[in-house]
Amino acid sequence: MKYFFDAKSLPSDEIAKALSSACAATPGEYQKILEKLIAIIKKTKTSKAKDYLYQKEIEPIKKHKPLTEPTDWGGVTLKKVDVSRDFIQKLLVIGKYGILGFEIHKKKLENLKVLEGECLVFYSNHKSPAWKKGKVTVKLASRGAKFTFQPYDEHGIIALTNCVVEETSTNHLDDLTYIFKSQQVNARQ
Repeated sequence: MKYFFDAKSLPSDEIAKALSSACAATPGEYQKILEKLIAIIKKTKTSKAKDYLYQKEIEPIKKHKPLTEPTDWGGVTLKKVDVSRDFIQKLLVIGKYGILGFEIHKKKLENLKVLEGECLVFYSNHKSPAWKKGKVTVKLASRGAKFTFQPYDEHGIIALTNCVVEETSTNHLDDLTYIFKSQQVNARQ
């Protein structure tokens, strides 16, 4: 399937222009779009907000402390698990320019809230009245932004700054399918 990108409130016209002509049907095509976006983002002025929460949460991840999992883009810290209520809360601790793959879940209901930093969120909400097959909305998200993803809603993230995203979801830890598994692009600066 081909994915087309619809830019919403982005930090630069150059990013919006790059996305307006972009489409991807293969992991290689998607990766080239990401590489182009990261190159543009590196030239774009981003928020200079402090990243206290990021610094606090990344240290235990780097030290492989219990309830943490390092990743290429930063890491995950598990905060709450309630199996009886089918509930998990974790923090996605994403380094500047970190990329989370474009993915879906078959069972998992997922809520994201940006706690710190700025990122681009790629998503396609199938229950939205504006939904069209292959159309991916790209939106700038900063502190307080919230997103809900039902099963089969495609989604991914690129961090513009160090950021922390709270994920609360149903208890489906192994329910992850990558549409495009992304490689980090010159990840840290």
